[in-house]
Amino acid sequence: MRSTSLSESPTKGTPSRPQFWLKRSHKDGLVVLDRSSPRFDDKFEEHTAEEPSKQLIKHIIRRTANYVSRPKTLKKAPIMGPVTYNDAFFTKDGGMQLSDDHLRKLYTRLENGIVLTKVSRKKQVDQLFHVESGTLKWRDTKSIGIDTIKDVRTGDMAKNYIEDYKATNAAAQNWVTIIYQLGTKFRALHLVAHNQADHECFYLGIVSMVDSRRNLMRSISDPDDEMFANVHWRANVSAEKAADDIDVLSFQDVEELCAKFNIFCSSRYLRRLFDLADVNQNGLLSFQEFQTFVQELKSRPEVYRIWHDITRGTDQLNVDDFSRFVLEQQHEEWSHTKLTSEFEKFSQGSVTMRLEGFRKFLTSQPHLNDSKADYSHPINKYFISSSHNTYLQGKQLGENPTVETYVLALQQGCRCIEIDIWDSEEGPVVCHGRLTGSLPLANVLKVVRKYAFITSPYPLVLSLEVHCKLANQIIMDKILRQELGTNIFNRTLKGSLPSPADLKHKFLIKVKKSKNDVPKSLQDEDSSTSSTSSTSSSYDSENEVRRRSGRRLSISTKMHVIESLVAMSLIHGLKFRNFSLPESKTENHCFSLSEKKLENLTKDELQKLAIEKHNRRFLMRVYPHALRYKSSNFNPIKFWELGVQMVATNWQTFDVGQQINKAMFQLPLEDAPLWHSGYVLKPDYLLNNVAKAGDIKAMRKGLQKRSVRLRIEILSAQMLPKPKDFKQKQKQAFPCFSVNLNVFSNSRPIEPLESENGLVSSDSSGCTPNRGENGFNPVWETKFKITVEDTFFNFLLFKIKTADTELATCCLKLSYLRRGYRHVPLYSEGGERYIFSTLFIHVDYDYDYKNELA
Repeated sequence: MRSTSLSESPTKGTPSRPQFWLKRSHKDGLVVLDRSSPRFDDKFEEHTAEEPSKQLIKHIIRRTANYVSRPKTLKKAPIMGPVTYNDAFFTKDGGMQLSDDHLRKLYTRLENGIVLTKVSRKKQVDQLFHVESGTLKWRDTKSIGIDTIKDVRTGDMAKNYIEDYKATNAAAQNWVTIIYQLGTKFRALHLVAHNQADHECFYLGIVSMVDSRRNLMRSISDPDDEMFANVHWRANVSAEKAADDIDVLSFQDVEELCAKFNIFCSSRYLRRLFDLADVNQNGLLSFQEFQTFVQELKSRPEVYRIWHDITRGTDQLNVDDFSRFVLEQQHEEWSHTKLTSEFEKFSQGSVTMRLEGFRKFLTSQPHLNDSKADYSHPINKYFISSSHNTYLQGKQLGENPTVETYVLALQQGCRCIEIDIWDSEEGPVVCHGRLTGSLPLANVLKVVRKYAFITSPYPLVLSLEVHCKLANQIIMDKILRQELGTNIFNRTLKGSLPSPADLKHKFLIKVKKSKNDVPKSLQDEDSSTSSTSSTSSSYDSENEVRRRSGRRLSISTKMHVIESLVAMSLIHGLKFRNFSLPESKTENHCFSLSEKKLENLTKDELQKLAIEKHNRRFLMRVYPHALRYKSSNFNPIKFWELGVQMVATNWQTFDVGQQINKAMFQLPLEDAPLWHSGYVLKPDYLLNNVAKAGDIKAMRKGLQKRSVRLRIEILSAQMLPKPKDFKQKQKQAFPCFSVNLNVFSNSRPIEPLESENGLVSSDSSGCTPNRGENGFNPVWETKFKITVEDTFFNFLLFKIKTADTELATCCLKLSYLRRGYRHVPLYSEGGERYIFSTLFIHVDYDYDYKNELA
């Protein structure tokens, strides 16, 4: 087969493709990832850690001039979506370092097209893939927006798909999997190049385009208005200084340039800024006028007001005033060395700081406290980030499983995943009963092993629901040992459970244990109890729903787990009967209850105290009831306050329940600002063991209680995403934006929410006024205040909305949140973080120990 250089156009005709064959019947895996190719640096840091330099932005624009059309020749391409990324992966250097000449060759090849084999379960078809107007296209109607691409995998990172599709060695060497987002779900596009040159060209080209798009958006978010205008004019209009005085940019050019960069403003608003910049009123902008336009577009009036206050009307900030601002407004306790270093960084070595440097300082400040977590207690003393039916991407019924949901959960710090294992002719498989497709257990475990400890070194609990017969359980045992090996913690337990620190990089197997496996000295004498293990799982309650509806299923949910699997497990699941039986006294047992079952138990005050007493020493897991067939979530706070360690939620649904769950485990690791441990130590009042349930009441009466007075101002937002269905060309009314604030807790407010320049809808929720026309940097400056009990379970939920669409959300645990002016991240409806969209807020709170709380 003839090799093709990067500069050559694709050969005509249909080249012979690598031969491989597909046999499995289950559907395509779906997706989620970002920045995980072996060609990327594996060191990551938050993009706001430092601002891009002038040279870097010039380099970005120069390298991407062919990718983003010049304003005078902008094509009316589909408006790009906002750029998001997964919390776990963001390359330190922004990607691979390729020469400008190499990039030009890559982009030329991609524009002309490369013939690749598109692989699906049913067939393999050769298609011409080419890039046009920021979109990867094939056939006449098929396309993927560059902004929707979440990951491009090849080699070892695509190994699970390569093995699943039974590709030959030749196909595996030229395999590329593109992970992209379609609505709220993720899809995988599997491609095989016909030779190594085509593979390298396509892979490097697509990855570079994704990186280029992000770098361009980063340059827009940079506070340096003059630099932004300069580099974009040089790259898109003219590099000649002599052309600076020529009026060349029309309003249509500027409007389409804004659309290219996802600058969401109404035509009327942009026209007002354009006319303001167009000094000679001829309908065209020169370079100097374009600078004025950019300055007005990127202005931050709310930041200027802060600046004006702290500089007392002057145009500069000295080191003393800066120190006073950091101490009194930001509530930071920095050393003199730290203060001096930060001031010099943002004043660029000058004796005073300018407004531009101050803006950069504000956008660079972290919004969460530094992590000082203690991981030395037994694991039952922690809340553990847990997922329910991890293999599902959508509803509980009718959805096919995918390994990508395991990847996503593990990337985001989940430390307890669920694996339901059933019989099949090919061996044990992972599925949701008999109503969905399936995944080979070996494939799932390969993915779990690969991603288990990338973002958190702390132990991962594998909650296995075993529905297999004896033969497949033996195979299952072998697969577990083969794939996870010595990382399985299966030493005999002596005394209390180990700590997360003791269990770093270990898999903790959790399986149901039958009554016959409980030591005879602890067994109950109740002879009516079955000797087999009852799978007390969400599948049981779903079967109950089906039985009530008259639907019959020939599925046995009672399986005796073989001894070798039980011996491999550290955590033994037991069917709950009551807390007084001897089996509920074993150190490593775990009761799994549905939310409905647990809620019913807590209606009795004595049972509620017994649950809390149990959870101070032993493990418990709670999962959503089967009636949540659309994969909605409960409010996890009510179960955390009972001390339940594993509150399992449906991670595929980013509703309020999951947003609160995400916020609980959001505190970053000490050396990795985007990674999370997945373990949170319980508050002191839930930690200590008690001899009797009644002792809990007496203990709480002796606690020193306090209230927290919260004052929060919602100032502005930056670079809001467009509503999905908004089409400005249809003369659709431009939406107005508002921010809803909800305060969630496990107790009612002591003093209800009040607002200045806003609306209050309940004692714990309110919203800002509407702001129209400008979605690039809308300003509200709305103040709220509320007093709540300091219970460890206080959360703030911000929702940015139009009249009928939720654009972005952010949920924060109050005790994690730094005081002062903070830019907090915003998330999409699927739970992905927008790279450049933020909400600018001011937070202050203080405590009152004198207030006696009920």
